[in-house]
Amino acid sequence: MIREQYRSTVIDATINIINSQIESVRNKNITKTSQRVYDNGFIGVAGAIGAYSEAELLQEAQEALNKKIEYPAEPQKDICQSLDKRQEIIPASSLVSEITELLQALRDRQPEFIFSNKVALTELQAEMRNDAGVCLEYRDRSILGGIIFKEKTSTSVFDGSLYFKERKYNRKLILDEFDLFLNAYREKVDFPGNGRYPVVFMTEESPIDKFVLDLKADVFSQGGSLFSGKLGQKLFNENFTFGQNLNPEETLMVPFFDAEGTVNTNYTFNLIENGVLMSPYCDKKSARKYGYAPTGSAAAAYDGVPQTALLRSSIKLCDKTLKELLGGQKGIVVLMAAGGDFTPSGDYATPVQLAMLFDGDRLLGRLPELNISSNVYDMFGPGFRGAARNSFLPFSTYDYTVLEMNVSL
Repeated sequence: MIREQYRSTVIDATINIINSQIESVRNKNITKTSQRVYDNGFIGVAGAIGAYSEAELLQEAQEALNKKIEYPAEPQKDICQSLDKRQEIIPASSLVSEITELLQALRDRQPEFIFSNKVALTELQAEMRNDAGVCLEYRDRSILGGIIFKEKTSTSVFDGSLYFKERKYNRKLILDEFDLFLNAYREKVDFPGNGRYPVVFMTEESPIDKFVLDLKADVFSQGGSLFSGKLGQKLFNENFTFGQNLNPEETLMVPFFDAEGTVNTNYTFNLIENGVLMSPYCDKKSARKYGYAPTGSAAAAYDGVPQTALLRSSIKLCDKTLKELLGGQKGIVVLMAAGGDFTPSGDYATPVQLAMLFDGDRLLGRLPELNISSNVYDMFGPGFRGAARNSFLPFSTYDYTVLEMNVSL
């Protein structure tokens, strides 16, 4: 029998903002512990939140073996690695005063808007150990701002949002970035006419839902995927590489190992490489069931058995700038799009509630509400221009992906 423990702790200070003022502050420090035991192809799991008895939790996990939950894969063995990405951002004791000053400056610089929602300073600690030589540890800290804005003259509940998530903080650069978006929002520009345009998405919000759904091992292997039976085929653009990326240098607040302790080479696993479909994503159990290599894609509730999940999807960056990807054209930056979806055949369409015209260097102004559409084979095939690091935002470091799509009013 192999005993294994996965523990995560989240230390969080969240500031709630209403009507451009701090309304409340919530602090939490929550530890969740998952105790697992493996024996003769079965797994027993017990979980605890907060303080617990080691002996009692282990006994509960051992008793759970009687449920006969199959786990035919081998538990992770012989790997030890520790990474600490924490940096000093804002002392927790200074967070309220700092965000008070940030909001005051925002009100002074943008008096036509009302701001609400949250800013959170969060620390994550995750660790996994077992009797088979596993010792994995990850530490990280970030500040997240999700600020909703509304014009005082607007009849909408809200008009848009401003977002940042970083391991750093700089009030001046954040305010400069907010000004960049809000000044452009106030500047209305004409829609150039229905047609095919380069559409620019924050990469993490690009339309990749079809890959997340259809490349899951169970769906893919049982014939329920648009891509079933197409392993090894070149389906997409030569420059399109998509997969799971847990590289701590490129992502925040996500451990470099999955819930089963798998650590991929260079922390990445490409599901699509240079346009070729290489693999579905899977945990160890589904990998064994269908004959794939594990992709390090397992997640688990603190009291649950590991299950297949794509932990952080990623599109490989190219060596071009956003301006070069636009190729002299003006692009359409999608800032808020809700209500869209894929069909089973891969067609995609969504209304865009907030979009801006973009020349690669500047946001030129706010466009009217739009509709965008394409097909997964088109936008990630001939319509895929690339993903690039942003070079126009003063503070945020997130990436953007450029896709040619049909755009209409």
